[in-house]
Amino acid sequence: MRHNKRVLSGLLWLLLSATTGFAANESSLSRHITAQVRAHVEAGLTAAGLHGEITSIVLPVAAAQLPADSRVRPIRRFIPNRAAGRHIIPLEVTRPGAPSTKINVTVSTVAVIVGWTTAYAVKRRDALEPSQFTRKTIRVNGRESDYIQAEALPENYQLASTIKPGQLLKHFQIEPIPDVNSGDEVTIYFKYNTITLVSPGKARRRARVGETLPVVATATGKRFYGVLVSPAVVIVE
Repeated sequence: MRHNKRVLSGLLWLLLSATTGFAANESSLSRHITAQVRAHVEAGLTAAGLHGEITSIVLPVAAAQLPADSRVRPIRRFIPNRAAGRHIIPLEVTRPGAPSTKINVTVSTVAVIVGWTTAYAVKRRDALEPSQFTRKTIRVNGRESDYIQAEALPENYQLASTIKPGQLLKHFQIEPIPDVNSGDEVTIYFKYNTITLVSPGKARRRARVGETLPVVATATGKRFYGVLVSPAVVIVE
């Protein structure tokens, strides 16, 4: 009985030793693969002029089964077109005397941008006032080109939608302040050859100088299309 116990103890010790050694090799190789992929992705982001940050690197199950003497290298250059996203990095795996294989490593990244945010809500149609916004570095999962990153906010713009506190300002959320709004009174000049008629009227939509807009003549109620040449003057030809 004692002999059997000694044999079982010895076998258990050998099994634990082998398992521990395999885990150490696996952990060392996994760390090497992770570090190599991290450097590869960071170099690609830098070369593309993108500001991104790696949030996770996921190795495939097959990576845990690779022998300790395996060597890995990226199969192709990493050239991203955006900083944030989920990327598949293919790696070639080689070892002496064995054919090469391939594994895919999944890398997730976020974009790191410096944009404009506000501490309180700003309503739609409010003028874009620089004093209401502050510059802030933030990590986003969307396209970095969607966000306003210029060092100064554009002048003569207003909000096209309400901005919530802490929300980062995007390009589609602002619009130029119109020179005339729907319902504003305007002077309409009707020009035909050398004849010009003048009539008061009203704008039927918002517009900026140089844009075409519908207007209604006050005297007749008829609708025309003309060009806004100044904040209150429309020419119909």
